[in-house]
Amino acid sequence: MPDRRLPLLAASIETWFDRNARPLPWRSSYDPYRVWVSEVMLQQTRMDVVLRYYDRFVARFPDVGALAAAAPDDVLAAWSGLGYYRRARMLHDGARDVVSRFGGSLPQTVAELSSIAGIGRYTAGAIASIAFGQRAPIVDGNVARVAARIFAFDDPVGSPQLMRRAWTAAAELVEQSASPRRLNQGLMELGALICTPAQPRCEACPVERLCSARLLGTSSAFPLPRASRTATAMRVPIYLVSDVEGRVLLRRHEGELMTGLYHLPHGVADLLGVEPLEVAGTSFRGSFRHTITHRRVEFEVYAAILRDRIGEGGGEWTWLAPASIASVPHPSYVAKALRLAR
Repeated sequence: MPDRRLPLLAASIETWFDRNARPLPWRSSYDPYRVWVSEVMLQQTRMDVVLRYYDRFVARFPDVGALAAAAPDDVLAAWSGLGYYRRARMLHDGARDVVSRFGGSLPQTVAELSSIAGIGRYTAGAIASIAFGQRAPIVDGNVARVAARIFAFDDPVGSPQLMRRAWTAAAELVEQSASPRRLNQGLMELGALICTPAQPRCEACPVERLCSARLLGTSSAFPLPRASRTATAMRVPIYLVSDVEGRVLLRRHEGELMTGLYHLPHGVADLLGVEPLEVAGTSFRGSFRHTITHRRVEFEVYAAILRDRIGEGGGEWTWLAPASIASVPHPSYVAKALRLAR
């Protein structure tokens, strides 16, 4: 039987969102392209990090056509520091697809949006509901957690069972909403600000009296914890090899991890699976910690001298002035190492 709480849940979440929505840049107009960019950036990335990159990215690529026409390296360079670079490539491929098949304008339906390169179920629902007001559900980690608590879903975080049940609940809620845009953003905002993973602020929640987990007195117990995955600890020496003009040597990597990005030469093969660079005369400049997927890396930075001559440009190696690092795609640890050396 349908849950009798659904209409009141939807109305309460929408009203709360109207009063508490954060003034995020893509909410000023709900332009479909800008909503799309924001949703891709927010996948696996904290809001405060996205806000440091979003305005700069859309200023450089203000619409679908501009993004589609850009060179892949320019897109990756603008994305550098955000991590998970596959997202940038998929966004770029999607923009080209939109120009080719839809004349540069994003379509409004979930079915058409899902046919675009790089757009999956969640992103299609987000664009359709937030930009176009379509009754499309969305489920990310925040929404799944909110649903697990409201409906007392006893499934582990991130499990297929929880996601299936959360999608069903989200679809039922959006059907009861007055505004899919407000409801879906309200669900995400609740998960980000109130119904947080640890120590949820139940007393500030607009659906406290309707929440099964709250009524059971066990809000933090839902959803169930997932089995922990042990992070791999690594120590990686990286080398700052400079020429007479002060440029540093960089290597472009092609592989499974951080492919297509420019890296400082490594002293071990473990991180990227490439042959380490043979150097001499190393001088320690400092170290810092950095997390890459499930790796906790201690980078040790050395000034070094090449043992063998490497030619200008030509292939995977290149020389670049440190001040110009933003002009090429690179992982954020490279910028950290250059700042440390300065």
